[in-house]
Amino acid sequence: MFSLKLGLKNLTRQKRRNFITILVIAFAFFVFLFIDSLMEGMEEMSFDNIKNYDTGSIQLAHPAYWEDKDKLPLENLIYLNQDIEESIKNMDGVLGVSPELRFKANLNNGIDEIAVIGMGISIEQYNEVFATQNHVVEGSMFAPGESKAVIGISLAELMDLKVNDYITLLIRTKEETFNTIDLEIVGLLHTPNPLINNGIVFVPLEVARQALNVENGISMMAVKIKKGKENNPTIDNINQIFQEKNMNINAYSWKESAKTVIFMSTAQDAETAVILIIILTIGMIGIINNVILSSLERTREIGMMKALGMREWEIVLVFMVEATGLGILGGLTGCLLGAAGVGWIVKYGYDLGYIGGDMSMYGIPIIDKLYGVWNFSSFVFVFFFGIIVALLSSIGPAYWAAHKDPVKAIYHR
Repeated sequence: MFSLKLGLKNLTRQKRRNFITILVIAFAFFVFLFIDSLMEGMEEMSFDNIKNYDTGSIQLAHPAYWEDKDKLPLENLIYLNQDIEESIKNMDGVLGVSPELRFKANLNNGIDEIAVIGMGISIEQYNEVFATQNHVVEGSMFAPGESKAVIGISLAELMDLKVNDYITLLIRTKEETFNTIDLEIVGLLHTPNPLINNGIVFVPLEVARQALNVENGISMMAVKIKKGKENNPTIDNINQIFQEKNMNINAYSWKESAKTVIFMSTAQDAETAVILIIILTIGMIGIINNVILSSLERTREIGMMKALGMREWEIVLVFMVEATGLGILGGLTGCLLGAAGVGWIVKYGYDLGYIGGDMSMYGIPIIDKLYGVWNFSSFVFVFFFGIIVALLSSIGPAYWAAHKDPVKAIYHR
């Protein structure tokens, strides 16, 4: 009990040095919490933008098409009848299905031409799966039966296009013959996913089918499931239907299309580990430096305590209590600073205009702003991590101080 009281009292002896040590620990923890919030936010926003604007929760495709999907081939398309679509849509947890026909095209505005991705969609089904319709900034999505087009506002600005302008899509049919699709622009989009804004032209599914001469074929079908419901059971159930129908079609999780973002998430874990190592180093250096300086200043005091009968482990405990107190105060201060920083980034976000406006150049589908998220487990972890680091870092220097010969320590010059 005496060692505990003495250790706590020593926290007030070198106020300036202890204050600096606490600030160093707090700053390191603040940096960790802030970056952890941003990285978690980037991961969450990326995954949401992929599912809500590009892939849905699950995608259905021919295995051969899936392997070459980035090349947008017109081979190995799938042909689903109404009964199969209804069977999938009526599964537990499924909110909607959306057939889509993706194809290569060159968009011509009458003067210039640019390569784009054409997307044939059934608008009513598409709106059940994706949130794109909520981000129309001018005009509207086309209605069922209309031969209209919708493009991203970035693409429109690049090609000097606006609502009610006409465009021509130059395409190659399934037989490799040239064909064109002439459409009027009915709406402009600005979604949170820059990949949708920059290079996709949405057209009615039947218009795309007719122009590409693929009958009722589609590239893939996107499936949306309830938030929080596991993908794997639904994937298994869908694959079971195709096996019973003897159809060479597989269901794939959205994660199969998001390997780049998932790789970035893995890199985030490595980056977090590096930050932890830095924090560990800063914490250990700060605590060790503090304990060594304290022991040097109290050499005679330590010798006197040993001469009066205090055992080495009791003296070690004094320094351990002092160091642990610094860890607790540094951890609390760091958590308070971290809460302020995380609260700010969650509410206001980081403006990506400082790095070009979007992160698509890095393969991350986020535009305009990057928001953080609250991760309370990180606060709990970093607080107790600080205490443990402080405690362990003090043992070596404290033992070195307590192991001194009491006579030499008393007559220390």
